[in-house]
Amino acid sequence: MSKYKSLQVPLLAVAGLSLLAGGISSAYAHGESIRGGGGGSINAIGAAILEEKVVSVRWDARRYETFTDQQLIDFRAQGEDVHMHSSEDAYFLSFGFPVNDDIDISLKGFKDNGDGQANACFAATPAVTGNPGTANCISETKESPGIGDMLITGRYRFFNDGDSQWASVFGVILPTGKITNKTDINRGTGEAELLGTHNQPGSGAITFQGGVAYSGHLTEAVAIDANVIYRFGTEGAKQFRSGNSWQLDVAASFAHHSSVIPVIELNGIFFDQDIENDEVKMNSGGDVVYLSPGINIRINEKQGVYANVSFPVYQELTGISNDEKYRWSMGWGSSF
Repeated sequence: MSKYKSLQVPLLAVAGLSLLAGGISSAYAHGESIRGGGGGSINAIGAAILEEKVVSVRWDARRYETFTDQQLIDFRAQGEDVHMHSSEDAYFLSFGFPVNDDIDISLKGFKDNGDGQANACFAATPAVTGNPGTANCISETKESPGIGDMLITGRYRFFNDGDSQWASVFGVILPTGKITNKTDINRGTGEAELLGTHNQPGSGAITFQGGVAYSGHLTEAVAIDANVIYRFGTEGAKQFRSGNSWQLDVAASFAHHSSVIPVIELNGIFFDQDIENDEVKMNSGGDVVYLSPGINIRINEKQGVYANVSFPVYQELTGISNDEKYRWSMGWGSSF
């Protein structure tokens, strides 16, 4: 038995995507396919295979820079299809064993001026530039509720010499989420609009992912977890296909045999552009790298809690997109 047995609660917050459960074309600085696992890491999954059943809950929160109403109106006058998100919250419930079934719930807040009814309103409203108060065509939605898609994932450890472990990672995301949510009443038309597929917890698509994960040690006190994951999917609801993506995570945890474990991570997300109705969504796609300090606390031999905050250190989004300001995650896990 390797030294990894000491990691009693590998906080396996393995998440069905919030990007799969509604990845947002104008704010692509978010959304990962698999989160948690490994030894002391919070986001990197690592290759240390679970030795017990684990149940966990996780909250991911993301906050974005926002456009003014005037900017949204100007974008629309220029023929741009722009959606703006000021915040997004996703809640994950996970049950882990060698193959993991996971369900997530997503709540999303955003403004939208790009869907059909809003387009008609702008076309009928002369003052699409100028005073925002004269063009009441911007839809506002406080949240997009619903249960998201389900991720079934597994790891196969193909190398373990007691110091280093390597595992293949594979999974499929099933379209179990809700894709029929509507906006609040559009101020200009007086009607509710169907949310864009990329704004909803459901996807309507089947998505596949695979990659490789690593767990090892730099020193006796410093553990390393890392992974590289590639994701690609089928066409989902409303002829929307989310862009393929790469996810790279590397985490270092310190004093990992203690009850309080500081963690530092680099997390990278690299997206292709989305496709909708056979057209590339110009305001989608991009690359983001985060620096993510955090802490992992063992309550006892069976339970643990964790929290971290992520700051973009590199962010290059395609088209007109909301930059992400920061995000945070926190959760609880228990083995049994």
